[in-house]
Amino acid sequence: RRQFLDILIREKMLLAAAAASEVRRSAEFKSQVARLRAEEEERLREGRDYLLTRLWLEDLRSRGVLKTTEEEARDYWRRHPLAVDVRHVLLATPAEAEQLAKKARGGANFAALAKQHSLDSATAADGGRMSSTLYGEIIPDIEDVVFRMRPGEIAGPIKSKFGYHVIKKEGERKVVFDNLKDRILRLIEKQKLDRYLQSIQEKFPVEVVDEQFK
Repeated sequence: RRQFLDILIREKMLLAAAAASEVRRSAEFKSQVARLRAEEEERLREGRDYLLTRLWLEDLRSRGVLKTTEEEARDYWRRHPLAVDVRHVLLATPAEAEQLAKKARGGANFAALAKQHSLDSATAADGGRMSSTLYGEIIPDIEDVVFRMRPGEIAGPIKSKFGYHVIKKEGERKVVFDNLKDRILRLIEKQKLDRYLQSIQEKFPVEVVDEQFK
């Protein structure tokens, strides 16, 4: 206990001596304190925003706005029983996408093309491979095309808000409902949330000021 007390006394003396020194009034100290304060405020703001959003979503669930039942999930699965495996290459212009699609259809290695050319950094390193996907989990601009394609088929250019896609469908399979029930429930809840947000969008107008994103 005495050793522990000596350590505490030493630490307090260090702090007291530093507080009494000119360092406390230095520009460097004040600058770093200001940076720490800004970082703390940012963490607090992020935590507050996360908590507010989470509690708001819980309130929507408790009021039944996002209520999703197992029967809804089963009905969704009956209508969309397939999971698909695809690769894609995202490009900036239709001309680039058309040229790359010709190379892919001509026998070029699709994964290598994706690694070299794709603007989608999340998938390019893995040769354009996207996660195994259910209907409703891909961006709407390319979803219907993907689920109509035959395994092995290459499609594109397909325009989306992100650019121009060239897609290769590598396979599809029928999924077992019990294995994916929770995933389908989350998918349906997300769709209900999207519809609810659309219904209140007029209250919260959004203006995009950067021309490249319009």
